[in-house]
Amino acid sequence: MKPLRLVGCSVLLLFTSIAASAQSVQTDYDHSANLSALSTYDFYQQERKPGDPLSASPLNDRRIHNALDTQLRVHGFVSNSTVKPDFLIAYFVTARKGLNIQDNRFGLLQRRGNVNVNQVTEGTLVVVFADARTGQEIWRGFASDEIKPKDFEKDVNKAVSKLIAKFMKDRTGKK
Repeated sequence: MKPLRLVGCSVLLLFTSIAASAQSVQTDYDHSANLSALSTYDFYQQERKPGDPLSASPLNDRRIHNALDTQLRVHGFVSNSTVKPDFLIAYFVTARKGLNIQDNRFGLLQRRGNVNVNQVTEGTLVVVFADARTGQEIWRGFASDEIKPKDFEKDVNKAVSKLIAKFMKDRTGKK
């Protein structure tokens, strides 16, 4: 019986650790907008205010810009700043301190093991697409995860890839 309980606990721990390390991605869009008609884009020229994480790090600002540009081009969109594009892109980043709590205890009556608590920085990337003619927001995506400085570029690329994949689904109206 004990080996079965140990295997069950191990499987549960594996699934919870996988779920905890996954980026959270959510989108919303104007269902009356014809997203499938969009083909050209440009970036909205944003003025970064003091305190904005991207004003403190132009390198990270450029990483996000390049990741969005690359992913849109991969999906057949054309960057067009010479004539009025179909949509404009704006993006924002928020960061806050949080706690990563891992309860590694097991057992029903007698709990064995330990609880690990680590301070982490949680970040959210918000990407907004706006109709270039009206200025109205037509699509918004959020990607949230723990910020790990050594993996930042890889994590940004992964988050942007997931966001654009969701945008492509939203264009077709599929859930």
